[in-house]
Amino acid sequence: MTQHPDLDRRLTRFLAEEAPRRVPERLISATREQVATTRQRRLTFRFGQRLAAVVLTPAGGIAAGLAVVVFVSALVVSGGSGPGVGSAASPAASAASTTRPSAPSSPSPSVCPTDAQPCVPELGAGQHSSARFVPALRYTVPAGWINTLDDRGELDLRYAAGGQYTYPDGLTFHDGISIFRRPVAESAASRVPLDGIGTTAKDLADWLAGHADLVASTPRPITIGRAAGYRMTLSLPNGSRASPDHCTRDHGEPRCESLFLSADPSATYGFGLVGPEVADVYLLDLDGGDTVMVVIDDTDGVDQPGLEAAARPVVESFSFSP
Repeated sequence: MTQHPDLDRRLTRFLAEEAPRRVPERLISATREQVATTRQRRLTFRFGQRLAAVVLTPAGGIAAGLAVVVFVSALVVSGGSGPGVGSAASPAASAASTTRPSAPSSPSPSVCPTDAQPCVPELGAGQHSSARFVPALRYTVPAGWINTLDDRGELDLRYAAGGQYTYPDGLTFHDGISIFRRPVAESAASRVPLDGIGTTAKDLADWLAGHADLVASTPRPITIGRAAGYRMTLSLPNGSRASPDHCTRDHGEPRCESLFLSADPSATYGFGLVGPEVADVYLLDLDGGDTVMVVIDDTDGVDQPGLEAAARPVVESFSFSP
């Protein structure tokens, strides 16, 4: 250390108190990436001689002492509470680096889906606006609704009192309202657009109405705000399908039908029907040529009239703006 023991003690105490309690995950990640991509070079001097030359000067001695204090303090303080350099990242950091940011499980107001994901609080009663969805959307909700996703191509509002349905592979969906931008018809064979189907509200409504593997009501004209289009109710037949669908292969669900994909490669999503699900679908043409699909989605098919009664005033409050 230096020739001033009081100063040494104060410096040691200060550094111990101010040192971080754990190594930041972003620092660990950045260090690993830098090490992995940096070409290693051998030292061209003998470390002992260089260190001796520095320590022999008064200023060098002080600098070397401080360096030792910082190094030791950081090791002592962080050793018991965080990962060291080279250790595995924490579960939260690993999940953050591999999980799609706009697609978490839809949590309830009081139960977190996992320890690594925060609970999403209920929306306050009143008017709200989308943060990322395009076009901008204003909507009004009473108490009991949760905004679980707000992405460029999709916005989800979960109905807190609603039910849920789980695929055989564990993927779970909840009752609520979903808004999709630029939907295109999806092929049943794979996750690609279906050739020959237009993208206007009428094109998509006519395709759904004539779909061999759907129970679809007749499209009815409707207007939401300044957006005109069609509304219809969809469900799955109880019998066998006219043709197989890749959703069975993807999720192990024997009764399902893939219906829509996003036309925007920067905002992907997929929508289809599963098991007892009943969907009240609004297909709307917006100013500027875009099409938006709004779905009141009763995922378990248990209380479609009750969900529709709760969700319809929310949908009728929608106002889209460029």
